[in-house]
Amino acid sequence: MTTNNGFGVNQLAEGLWAIDEGMVCCFLICGEDRALLIDSCISTGTALSELVKTLTDKPVELVFTHSDRDHTGGQDGFGTALLHPSEFQNYFSKGNEDRLVKTVWEGDLIDLGGRNLEVVLVPGHTPGSIALLEREEGWLFSGDVFSDYWIHLFGAGRSLVAFIESLKKLESMSDSYDVIHACHGSSTLGKEWVSKTIRAAEKLLAGELEGKDPPRAMPCKAYSHEGVTLLY
Repeated sequence: MTTNNGFGVNQLAEGLWAIDEGMVCCFLICGEDRALLIDSCISTGTALSELVKTLTDKPVELVFTHSDRDHTGGQDGFGTALLHPSEFQNYFSKGNEDRLVKTVWEGDLIDLGGRNLEVVLVPGHTPGSIALLEREEGWLFSGDVFSDYWIHLFGAGRSLVAFIESLKKLESMSDSYDVIHACHGSSTLGKEWVSKTIRAAEKLLAGELEGKDPPRAMPCKAYSHEGVTLLY
């Protein structure tokens, strides 16, 4: 991993980089014609866009997996971002009233030239959370659906029941991907995290997990099972 503008940069494959800001990372994917940045970490300003210019000279489009601040911070310099409309209210309420976004829907394909990213709606963490599937390479970019760190499921807009249904949806598609790229914790996870996260979430819903104090002061408890930690 190299360091640039305060970010750690790790090339995961040809034309694919994880850009790590410590607590969160985003992903840059290059096709033959253009590139896609999935999320924009937390720090505001143009440091991220300046870094991306050192990795590719292709035009870059930005897509948000959801509208939490730690995924939209470094959006300056990328133009109009893609976002599911169920996230609009949350996005515009966080200092983005004057920004424009473009709508992205379930099933949309983002064509980069030789690489296509398919939009998969996965509500639960937030109402309009999306994952992005690159079927040819077998990559699933999961936003905050999977993590070996922790997953936030408390507060306004979160739904444990919807989260479980989204997990089952991704499980039904698991023949289409081999690797999960997550925004928190390890940037690359194996497919076993799908079933592990389902089991943890279902046990939480059933009241079978013991809550402990979270790692920092938050209005929730931490529930862990098989390495999956859910804040609820």
